[in-house]
Amino acid sequence: MVTIYDIAKRCNCSSATVSKVFNNVGNISEKKRREVLAVARELGYVPNVTARNLVKKHSNTVGVLLFVDESLGLRHELFADILNYFRSEMEANNYEIVLISEKGTQWEGDYLTHCRALRLDGVFCLCCNYNSESIRNLFESDIPVVGFEAPSSLSPSIESKNFEASKQLTEYLIARGHRDIAFLAGSDLHITSDRIEGYQAALREHGIPFDERLLLRCEYFSNDQGALATKLLLGCGKKVTAAMYPDDFTAIAAYRDLARAGIRVGKDISVTGFDGIMMGRIVTPQLATIRQDTAKIGKTAAHWLMKLIEGEQIAEPRLRLDAAMLEGDSVASPHPEG
Repeated sequence: MVTIYDIAKRCNCSSATVSKVFNNVGNISEKKRREVLAVARELGYVPNVTARNLVKKHSNTVGVLLFVDESLGLRHELFADILNYFRSEMEANNYEIVLISEKGTQWEGDYLTHCRALRLDGVFCLCCNYNSESIRNLFESDIPVVGFEAPSSLSPSIESKNFEASKQLTEYLIARGHRDIAFLAGSDLHITSDRIEGYQAALREHGIPFDERLLLRCEYFSNDQGALATKLLLGCGKKVTAAMYPDDFTAIAAYRDLARAGIRVGKDISVTGFDGIMMGRIVTPQLATIRQDTAKIGKTAAHWLMKLIEGEQIAEPRLRLDAAMLEGDSVASPHPEG
């Protein structure tokens, strides 16, 4: 295996000079730098990153925890977009990204041990089970961690203004004449509670009684959730004119199942989603939804994580970002008989 001593011998210089070239430090002439790099390429030298990291304070590697349904994985646009912006910011600052598997058996679900074994400088919890003891141990450790939509007991964390967004979406339906509005809530998370409260606040402010039959429970982001959510909707025991699905993917999947029941989205029933993925802009009818600011979420998570790695504190460790209302043809005024 080629070493820096072999390169130094060929370049008639010290191994310290070669090391300075590879680490981009010291006062090395441009001519010598180019010579060292050229010889390294010629000899097929590969730096021993692990050995180098052992003597450095940082590994310049961060992990991303991403748990999503196997049928979607990184194809889910919300998480893929956030990850892409996060990755761009980290790579621009010379960090590498490692995806941490939810189902890796080597560490038996012990993410803290896993991250320490990989010598990660920090971790971005993009999508994970925050009720997991292992995730909580990770947040409470000495490893810098930033979360997306983490509960208030775990910080720092970034999320959208879910209460305000849900309230705005409900008010959009009310303004179109809807009063019998079903709310299909996702998993039992704090963001779900915020969205339910926003929905109920809008009803209350417009004098519409809250009907428990119209608050239905399903899950987020799964391929089969559109069908399951629509089954709940059709069996709720009350005729509805509008249905608020927990996310865009589930809402779009419901188009098919509502059609099979002879119900036309945007005509017989109004449907909304949440997240603002591109698919919602190109389906027919175009989906009315809330768009989360994936760019700001991903970039902020990167900036926060780098600050924590450098030993800095986050002044306000819980950030709630504005989300944008996107109108769509999936919402129309109800029929007079509805």
